Amino acid sequence: MKLETGERMTRKRSEQLNRKNNLMIATLFLGYIMIYIDKLGVGVALVPIAKEFSLSTTQTGWIMSSFFVGYTLMQIPMGLLNNKIGSRKILVFSILFVAIFMLLFGLGKGLIYFMLIRFLTGAIAHSGYPASSGKEISLNLPLNKRTFAQGILLASSGIAGIVGPVMVSPMIETIGWRKAYFVMAGLASLVMLVLLVFLPKEKHTNDKVLLDIPSKNKVPLLSIWKDSRVWILTVCAFFINSLVYGFTNWLPTFFTSAKGMSLTDAAKINSIAGIFALIGALGGSYIVGRYFAGKEKIVIAIFCIVGGCSMLGVYTFDSIILITLLLGIANFSMLVAFVTLMSIPLKLFINERFSPSYATIGTGGVMGGIFAPLIIGELIRVSNGNFLSTFIFFILMGIGAAGAIIFLKMNRQGGAINE
Repeated sequence: MKLETGERMTRKRSEQLNRKNNLMIATLFLGYIMIYIDKLGVGVALVPIAKEFSLSTTQTGWIMSSFFVGYTLMQIPMGLLNNKIGSRKILVFSILFVAIFMLLFGLGKGLIYFMLIRFLTGAIAHSGYPASSGKEISLNLPLNKRTFAQGILLASSGIAGIVGPVMVSPMIETIGWRKAYFVMAGLASLVMLVLLVFLPKEKHTNDKVLLDIPSKNKVPLLSIWKDSRVWILTVCAFFINSLVYGFTNWLPTFFTSAKGMSLTDAAKINSIAGIFALIGALGGSYIVGRYFAGKEKIVIAIFCIVGGCSMLGVYTFDSIILITLLLGIANFSMLVAFVTLMSIPLKLFINERFSPSYATIGTGGVMGGIFAPLIIGELIRVSNGNFLSTFIFFILMGIGAAGAIIFLKMNRQGGAINE
């Protein structure tokens, strides 16, 4: 009788823990959607902004890249701050500042102002969210569930890729880019309130490995940077994000200028392709986590190359059906590669090593976000509006990511190797 009672109590505690974890993931997911809408919305808004303020493609690239400069500078400090004040506070304030800077962006009057606001958006609003949400997963979920959980969070880019263009592009064309940003600022404020109310305050863990190390231990940053795995993942993240943020930011301009589409028509294609991204993030993370543990390197290498080559097809063909299909394949491939890559730190680095390691890797990814828009803007300018060199650039970034990840050392289960 006592044994049955004990089993019921254990089952009840397990169910309660699962509900808390599900609530945490759902709340983090909603915040991520807002993060990605902010990232994707700028590429759409800069089409009318460039016309209104007579900005060149190079200047447009400066606005895009200024976001990632701020993001890069604050990634590692935010990772360290995460250990000091906790991830929940950073998550809530991140979305609050997304709302604030969206409002300020809608008041923009010129190039320098736009660059400053996007710089502050990256530095203050975005830089802390990925590492903080990743830390919540690593602290609260067992090892075998982390890849899928990370996939669920990063699937928000797919949701934003579907909802964002459908919502943002018609809104910009209907009420103008300024009012559209005011509306999005209000939406971000509501999301912030949801995080504030529903993000769990309790800290708990099922991972016994985490319990072996006291939570008050401090790990010197130089110790983190001596780990070769951190730098291999950082380089790979740089190449992947150069590809991802390159085509994400410049596709609206490519579709409207090179393909002669309206913003609304371009948005429809992006939304359909966003479904592929959603499938890649969710389905890919589940399959990789369950069947390819320890083979993540091969998965990343294959899908990076496929993604880059698919983007060249988007440039080559004029058929709307083929463009949509190839863009969908590219989105699917890059989300599988990106989710798989960003799940690896959840397995390799624990406790106080996690946030600085994750932040360093994230910094490499964000450097790709600085590098790609600037390079692409110059490639378009020197080729007088021709995008061929841009899409060749995408292939090279995919090959670079595939080459970098091969050097990573992991055990057969995809877990940590002591170095």
